[in-house]
Amino acid sequence: MPCAVARIQGAKRGRLSVDSKAGGGVRLELLDNRRSAAGTEGRAHVVMRDRVQREAGRAPRTPKRLDDLMTAMRAIDIHAHIVPEKFPSYTGVGRNIPWPSMAPAHACHAHVMIEGKVYRTVHQSCWLPEERIRDMDKGAIGMQCLSPMPELLSYWLPVADAQVLIRYLNEQIAEMVARHPTRFIGLGAVPLQDIEPALRELGYLVNVLKFPGIEIASHINGVSIGDPRFAPFFAAAEKMGAAIFVHALRPAGQDRIVGGMAEQVICFPGDIGLAAASMITGGIAERHPALRIAFSHGGGVFSFLVPRMARAWEVTPKMRETIPQPPGVYAKRFYYDTIVFEPAALRHIIGAFGASQIVVGSDYPFALGDPDPMGTISRAGLDAATTRAVVRENAERFLGRASQ
Repeated sequence: MPCAVARIQGAKRGRLSVDSKAGGGVRLELLDNRRSAAGTEGRAHVVMRDRVQREAGRAPRTPKRLDDLMTAMRAIDIHAHIVPEKFPSYTGVGRNIPWPSMAPAHACHAHVMIEGKVYRTVHQSCWLPEERIRDMDKGAIGMQCLSPMPELLSYWLPVADAQVLIRYLNEQIAEMVARHPTRFIGLGAVPLQDIEPALRELGYLVNVLKFPGIEIASHINGVSIGDPRFAPFFAAAEKMGAAIFVHALRPAGQDRIVGGMAEQVICFPGDIGLAAASMITGGIAERHPALRIAFSHGGGVFSFLVPRMARAWEVTPKMRETIPQPPGVYAKRFYYDTIVFEPAALRHIIGAFGASQIVVGSDYPFALGDPDPMGTISRAGLDAATTRAVVRENAERFLGRASQ
């Protein structure tokens, strides 16, 4: 079955299907599985956007219909993921290790298998750069920062096993960057469950692979990233000039979800907000003012936490002893992606954190991301200077590329 007309469905009997009819028509069917956010994703960005707009009688959004300024600038998307076409076989000494593998799925898709179960079904655009570039061109995305699918960060593996898997992922990203250096930027991974190996891998990423930065999760096995045990890592990242992109993963509060909504929908915003807050309350933001760090999903609930933190700082002398400046000062140093979906929400985070701190994100190629980030920006009614900043200039500064 051709990829363009392949049926797309979630790992638990699907959420979206696109089938060809005789004569080349296209049918969109929403399936009854609201909890399949970790299921099939693939090219759902382009599939959903284009098919739905055709069904509604509108032409799919293309760069020609975007604001001329945004089209000309060619956005830098800092939030996009890869999954390799295959994983190396497990060669460690452990037993019952949740080592990932790939298994065939329907046309143009593969299953990511963990512990013998389908974790997620992904489209080949996860590993084929040509498919990815075609989708980028449709959405006026000039460059993507490639980072691993967050579940592959593997903090729960024994560190020796994690080192092997993470090095493989980093080199897979490096190969994609080497093939298309004008379109891709690498954000690798490190085994943060052990600081010393993490520091070695960070050095390898920056000094050998020449990546501008890395992706880390919002916590490491339940410990917030602002915890003092991670201070040496952030100190090293600041010294090396490495950018850090923080993504929610295995979030707090999953046990309190009511109904069929996925954890990525309900719990990611809270978890990324906790991570950002911990960087302030743990003192890392104060001690490392030159650290460049960005938070996924618009920072989640963080824009609403900051005013509460500011009030607590004003009325709690003890808090001012450990955090010399108002929390908002630190919050406005961090970066935040645009994955908030609504133009009004985008304007809100710009107002909360500053136009200089917002960067484009899509979560490509997964379905819960923004299928048209440039469209979201266009509809927000931003002025030209803010548009230039959000579309490209802020990302260049975050990645340490502003002088290039």
